[in-house]
Amino acid sequence: MSTNMYANFTVRDSCTKEDIAREEQWTLSYDIGVPAKQMFNIIYGTLVYIILCCMIHVYFLQKDIPAPALKDTFWRRIAKSKEFWYRVTFLVLFVVWGCFNLETSCQSCWEEVDDQCDNWRLIFWYGLALIITSNISSRPIEFYMGEGVSYMQTLRFYFKGKALPTTEEIDSVATGQSAEVLQGNVRFWTLMPSVFITWIFAKSIFNSANLGGMYGMWGGVAYASWYVSFFTAGIVCYLLRVRFGHKSMASAVYKNYGVVGILFYSICVCFRLFNEIWSNATVIGSFYGSSGSSGYWGACWVSTLIPAVYVVMGGMRASLFSDVFQAWFAVVFLIIVLGAIGTDKTFTDNTGAFSYKPAAGWYDDGWWACFVGGLLQGVLSYPFFDPVLTDRGFLGTPKTMLLSFTVGGTIAALFIFWYAVIGVYGTYYHEYFGSAAVCGCKGGLPKAASALCPTDWNPCARISSTNGDSAFAAWVLGHQTNPALEVFVNFIMITASMSTLDSTFTSWAKLVSLEFGGWLKLAGDNRSIMGPLRPQDVQNIGERHLTLARAAIVVLMLVGVAFLGTEKDAMAATSSAGTMVMGIGAPIWMMTAWRVKSETRKGWVQAPLAFAAPVIVGFIFGYLYYNDGKDGKGVTYDDLIVGEKDGKPFSYSRFLGTNIIGHAVCIGVFFVFFAFHQLFPKVWFWRLQEVELDKDADVVIGVGLKSSAQEQGKGGGKDTGGEEKEISL
Repeated sequence: MSTNMYANFTVRDSCTKEDIAREEQWTLSYDIGVPAKQMFNIIYGTLVYIILCCMIHVYFLQKDIPAPALKDTFWRRIAKSKEFWYRVTFLVLFVVWGCFNLETSCQSCWEEVDDQCDNWRLIFWYGLALIITSNISSRPIEFYMGEGVSYMQTLRFYFKGKALPTTEEIDSVATGQSAEVLQGNVRFWTLMPSVFITWIFAKSIFNSANLGGMYGMWGGVAYASWYVSFFTAGIVCYLLRVRFGHKSMASAVYKNYGVVGILFYSICVCFRLFNEIWSNATVIGSFYGSSGSSGYWGACWVSTLIPAVYVVMGGMRASLFSDVFQAWFAVVFLIIVLGAIGTDKTFTDNTGAFSYKPAAGWYDDGWWACFVGGLLQGVLSYPFFDPVLTDRGFLGTPKTMLLSFTVGGTIAALFIFWYAVIGVYGTYYHEYFGSAAVCGCKGGLPKAASALCPTDWNPCARISSTNGDSAFAAWVLGHQTNPALEVFVNFIMITASMSTLDSTFTSWAKLVSLEFGGWLKLAGDNRSIMGPLRPQDVQNIGERHLTLARAAIVVLMLVGVAFLGTEKDAMAATSSAGTMVMGIGAPIWMMTAWRVKSETRKGWVQAPLAFAAPVIVGFIFGYLYYNDGKDGKGVTYDDLIVGEKDGKPFSYSRFLGTNIIGHAVCIGVFFVFFAFHQLFPKVWFWRLQEVELDKDADVVIGVGLKSSAQEQGKGGGKDTGGEEKEISL
């Protein structure tokens, strides 16, 4: 960080020359702003923690301390718990070392730089709570499916001496000893909050506020249109499960579209998960400093590191547990923030969220173009490339899942709508303080201050912020009402970000270790075939898969945040990304009506090009939309405009036109290639199989290995009870 940027700043009296030098060199000289001092503190702290954990482990081995038992007293059960001592060690180290570094580095040495200590304390203590209470998953059924011993069962064991479920009882959920456990054991009050909060992205509420700043409360309605995705995903996943017995979206795609289909599907999923990392991180960073500042980069890295840590520990189980609390926290704090806005007399006495209109008018009258475009994506394609949503579509029983998606989706849409109030509030004060009748803000200072302009704080310091900016609205709200309210808005953002990121990491871990890793035949995979694994295939998932999953999480965290050196527009992660994958919709919807092979009729054969071709076409449309938007000209400006006023297109006219025409073309391309495969099934590089039902728990899909084919030849090629049933190409 260069000293020149501070040349005209005033140094605080409490800062020494060493403090100033430390802040000037707070980050390494990279565009990705790695916080040097804090990074090394994290590294040193981690090494110290590992050494202490090794000492605890050795002590337990030397003393031959057995596991806690029912006959032990409460204190003896605690003392015998190795995990308890691991957590206590982490807590002490985190609090002592972390608090010291936090309090000595959160305040800037320059008076002109905002003090973000309260926000840093929030992310510090919240992150500690999430990590210290996280589950530790050592078995596939826990890491991938979220099943296992619950916290209530653990508490009853330690406090009341109640027996814990056995390993066999937990494994029965995956092996399917009854219809109920086969379909999952995640209950409504766990799944519904998880479904709701995982789609309350930080970027989503950020975008809702921005649209509120552009169109008022109609902006909230516009962004909520994407949340019809809950109902779309719920219906599709329900039909795939009850009609065809599919256990995951990836296995369904693989069975209907083969290797080519799963390849293109996986690329779309990777694209989505990568987007989620940087788009959520940049929103959190905006609360801690201007884009590119040390505070911005520090918040981006820390807010991503925290969910990465507890998901590496517990996988899906840790994600589901944290989601329940994060969902209710987000709702409660939004209600508090909206109530505080209602107490701001300067705002409520002059206008209201539903009645306010800027003197110059709203951005344009095209909120409906955004609404229709979002609705189109939400119904036809958008939810299918987000495994954060579709993975949960295969948890719980089908009825529980569908109810969870319906209720959770409704709550999420309402949350997004009401968050637009914060955008309207920020826009009002952007105009209010900027007017010559109040402060006449110019260059960050009041130039025509009247009696209405505050004197105990400078409302013009961040007046250049974009209309609807949540960070600006939170900053003003804290000064107009209570300073804690700024932290509360930040808390909503952090909760939304971390709940999304932990779900993103779990989906990424499953994609890399099972759906990609299933082709690698890692140790523990006992199948005679190669192909994607499902979370339910616990008998074929080994330690190598779990190690690969955890390593993949770390890689995605590093690459995702580093990408912020290139792109920081969070809205692009929704509009452009959703447009690029519009081709995925028709193939996924078609799977719900697929004619499968039975004793009385033939089934439709796999249709690889019917998946690949529309995805490629959709990507072309999406890329043109994104690239033309950066250049301000191109084919999407010339030929794909829908909606205008007085000869001038709306801001979202190009988005709407691209999606209407693009979806129509993609659907047409799908049916052309689907018909081609059904009419000419032999015109392909290998024989295309008729698709069959996937009802048996022991069905394993994949490409047969050469050795297994020889073995089957010796056995006459007949299936016998308990043997793997191969769906070859």
